[in-house]
Amino acid sequence: MKPRKTTYLLHRWIGLIISLQLLAWSVGGFIFSVLDIDEVHGDNQVRMHEPSSIQINHLPLAVRESLRSMGVDQIADALLIDRGLGAFWEIRDADGSWIGRMDSSGTLAGLLTSEQAKRIAENDFLPQVPIQSAELIEDQAPSEYRGGQLPAYQVAMDHPKHTRIYIDASNGRIMARRNKSWRIFDFFWMLHTMDYKERDNFNHPLLTIASLFAIAASSTGLILWGWRTIPRFFKRRKRKETKSRSGLAPNGHMG
Repeated sequence: MKPRKTTYLLHRWIGLIISLQLLAWSVGGFIFSVLDIDEVHGDNQVRMHEPSSIQINHLPLAVRESLRSMGVDQIADALLIDRGLGAFWEIRDADGSWIGRMDSSGTLAGLLTSEQAKRIAENDFLPQVPIQSAELIEDQAPSEYRGGQLPAYQVAMDHPKHTRIYIDASNGRIMARRNKSWRIFDFFWMLHTMDYKERDNFNHPLLTIASLFAIAASSTGLILWGWRTIPRFFKRRKRKETKSRSGLAPNGHMG
């Protein structure tokens, strides 16, 4: 078989395989764009339960007295946890709203300082590198921390991957870690979802329309491929059968 013909056949069959995958991606994108994500997750069928209250008497005396002095009689959550700054009680009221952090003496701690945020980030980040900055973000979070809890510290590490660690300023919990690889992924995720603002929304008209066009392009390409290839296959087969018959004498022997 001639190299040109071989290349053409490879191109045609590879194009068929890729078209099938593109069609699958396109149909998937269309499905993503029309399905309600809350319905997919089943969130619209969840029976909401009020948080169960914890008896305040179960807490240490100093913490109980401090809470009662604040007018708090019931709480929904109280965790004794060390996030790198020593053990603190993290307490939420009966409605689940954040009250704050308390040490064992019942002293209510305020927001983290930048030095405390730096200490948490240093303990979290495995490479031992300097810290470039620690900035408190109270509103308008950057895109890479969209939807994150505020106020939060953005701690920038002096590292080739430009790592930034986001820390909840209320309790010291690490909320997100962002680096160069994540940003590249996020950029192409934006292209995939076609949500150029929030980046996480599948349910918008632009993606639906683009998916329909892609489905149409892939489907028509496959149809055209079939119209062109299948008749040729049968014609080639018919020619071979005709040649085979013409090579035989009437008595069934070669002439």
